[in-house]
Amino acid sequence: MLWNTSKSIKKNLHNFQKINFLILYNKFKPKVIRHFLFSTIKVITSTLIVTTLSNLFKAKNKITKEINFGKLLPKPLRKIFIHLSFKQFIAGGLLIVTIYFFIIYFDTLWEEDLRIKGGHYTKSLILDKFRRLPFEERQIKKDGTNNLIERDSSEIGYFWEHLLNHTFHSLTNIIALLFFNWSKIMKMNKLEIFFSISWLTLINITSYIFTKKVLFNEKKYKKRLDREWVIINQERNNINLIESMGLDWQYKIKQEKITKNNEDLALSFNSTKSLSKSFPRLLADTFPFILLFISGNNFIGKNLLVFWLVLDKLIEILRCLWEYADYSSSLSRVNSFLALPEKNDNPSGLKLDKNLIIEAVHYQNVSFRYQEKKEWILKNYTRSFFMTESNHLIGENGTGKSTILYLLLGVIRPQEGRLIVKCKGGWTYNLHQDINLQHWRENNVAYVAHETLLEAGSTGQRQWTNLQNTLSTKSEAQIFLFDEASNALDSEKKIWFQQNLARLVRDKLVIYVKH
Repeated sequence: MLWNTSKSIKKNLHNFQKINFLILYNKFKPKVIRHFLFSTIKVITSTLIVTTLSNLFKAKNKITKEINFGKLLPKPLRKIFIHLSFKQFIAGGLLIVTIYFFIIYFDTLWEEDLRIKGGHYTKSLILDKFRRLPFEERQIKKDGTNNLIERDSSEIGYFWEHLLNHTFHSLTNIIALLFFNWSKIMKMNKLEIFFSISWLTLINITSYIFTKKVLFNEKKYKKRLDREWVIINQERNNINLIESMGLDWQYKIKQEKITKNNEDLALSFNSTKSLSKSFPRLLADTFPFILLFISGNNFIGKNLLVFWLVLDKLIEILRCLWEYADYSSSLSRVNSFLALPEKNDNPSGLKLDKNLIIEAVHYQNVSFRYQEKKEWILKNYTRSFFMTESNHLIGENGTGKSTILYLLLGVIRPQEGRLIVKCKGGWTYNLHQDINLQHWRENNVAYVAHETLLEAGSTGQRQWTNLQNTLSTKSEAQIFLFDEASNALDSEKKIWFQQNLARLVRDKLVIYVKH
């Protein structure tokens, strides 16, 4: 066999993956259910404690050690605990409070667990997507991706759990309060009920208006923040070069200017964001006073307390809506990124065997230009590179030398023309149509560039180590590409490199780029 074919159809990695509540819920379903179960138990337990304490304070003048403390429990529990002594009531209370502590502990622990997992899952999706972007798209998006990874993934991780959990928690609280205190709610008169519903509607409308405005502002701010990250990363990645060229001050002024503009923009939005949180809260807190004014002598304060607690929990739900603006803007940005078109490495293509000898590569009328560029880097480029020959690419920067190698690596595709790979035995393949390009890069081609992935040492030391590593780990490759890979070596190491280059040329296809 001259190549290996896949034994089974691979999973399509190019399907659009996105992030939302449902996807994260399904991803961590058992943990979410466990967390919500404990959250429900926590709400029921806290409501029982609050209702019991409320009954205890109301009956404080009538309490003696001889009374039946079972009557101080919420009504549903009175049927179970018909009679409780003073000691039984105290012991039961301490037991419930202890249990409640452990419930809160595990509920909080698992809450944070979901936030971390949601954030890291989002981060992994972003990075995985970045790896699958086309070469040119990666160059454009690489700086802006930092903001998605460092900020948006964390916000999604926090808010997907926070909004869902707090909404569920507040709704469960409302249900529990109504269930245990329904008789008190029913004692409110029609005017109080009508006003309460109208006031709640007003709070909802106000919250909706503010939420829409905050969401618009957040999207605008994060878009501007991307530009700031581009400048920061440009300086961070080239700090030594910038310093050597004496451009420190220019980059400092440029960064400080855009940072100040973004700061001013964020501050201009701050009043709207603060009002979105404080004004509905003001409406909720003034509710009992206005209701007192309307009811006058018919005001029933003790029955209103429960409704006020219910209203407070509704405000918690509305607060989640206010915070949804942060979550939604991050979600929109991440999903827009995840929806970008992906590179096509032809995963169903042929996998050339490592031992298959490649005799030549033919560029036939190849034309290529980068996105949004009018000038052609290569136009009708035709050339053949042969095994056992010294194939050199010589020219100034910008003449397309590296582009020729990128085409052969399969990381970019020509707009016109084709690359033909000729193997021993007369087998020929169209590189970008017939061959699995990822397998091709991993097994059939060795590539050494001027830049390295190493961090320690001088440029020459890094190049030296990189050359040694590549020659030892990819010795079975049939094609070797050197893109100015030795220009920082000292004279002694350059001699070593030339000797190894001569050895490779004997039975490999070698292309060497230099000025």
